[in-house]
Amino acid sequence: METGSPDIPNLPPRARAWSPTALLAETDPRDRRSVIIFAAVVLLAVILRVGTWDPVADGARGRFAKTAVLGAVAAGTVWLLVRVQSRPGSPVPLVCALLVLFTGDAVHYLRLTNPITRGAPVVSLDTAFTDEAAARRGWDLETAGGGRIAAEGGALRLESPPGGSAYVIARLPEPPDVLKTWWLPVGLMDRERSERVTWRAGVQRTGGFYAVVEIRRLLVQVVSYGLHVTYPDQNNTQRGTEINHPIGTDGQPHDWRLTRARGEITLDLDGRQVWKAPEREAINQVRLGDSKTDPAHGGVMRLERASYASSLIRD
Repeated sequence: METGSPDIPNLPPRARAWSPTALLAETDPRDRRSVIIFAAVVLLAVILRVGTWDPVADGARGRFAKTAVLGAVAAGTVWLLVRVQSRPGSPVPLVCALLVLFTGDAVHYLRLTNPITRGAPVVSLDTAFTDEAAARRGWDLETAGGGRIAAEGGALRLESPPGGSAYVIARLPEPPDVLKTWWLPVGLMDRERSERVTWRAGVQRTGGFYAVVEIRRLLVQVVSYGLHVTYPDQNNTQRGTEINHPIGTDGQPHDWRLTRARGEITLDLDGRQVWKAPEREAINQVRLGDSKTDPAHGGVMRLERASYASSLIRD
């Protein structure tokens, strides 16, 4: 019976050829230290990378684990290719291989520490309308037909006479594109996003209607009995909903919140939900104030602050 080598007794030739101990034994003695260091660093790097996996930063766990292993294989291939072209014992193969390995690690850790991964909004805008300059930094001020917009008492006064309009439109930043900036979280490609629009404002009607917010096909109007909300129904047909609320006549400031998430769009007033519907489309814009120019519309809105945030849904 054939006797194995002293290092690996009783193993057939093929097993000896591919075992780590045999490979190390066959390696030039001047390269062994480099190989041992490389193997230890690769093992540690892969363990740390897989152990710090995050679903928002890295995407699906299985795909991420395969990427980590492929990075280790690529680093090993680079070591071999550079070693063939360098002298025994040269540190160059090790340095090149570790650079390849650490490049993949760097992308992972950049994605992991990105504010979006940690829960920050993908896109956000937050404005306190203390003066006109603050308003114009993030908003377009639009008037027509005698409408007027002016800063007054720490708020923005939007005055819409019958036949005129006065409203503001947010200049929202462009959302980051992970296809162009590859170190952004992978979740930007495959995760759903929620949207939230909040504002604090008081409305005094001078006509039968005052349009507080109009975003795509959503229209929220203050009327004598409270609110009239128009939004597409399940047949994609515009449908109105009447909501009784003191806001129709009290003229007081209220806290508004419009949220789109998980297939629903909701409207809250002062922390209480007053309307909801299945979502038909993304919001992606903010327009506050009455843009209607028919004689039935008119009034004044004092806008104190407003914000928009689009965030990744994490679960």
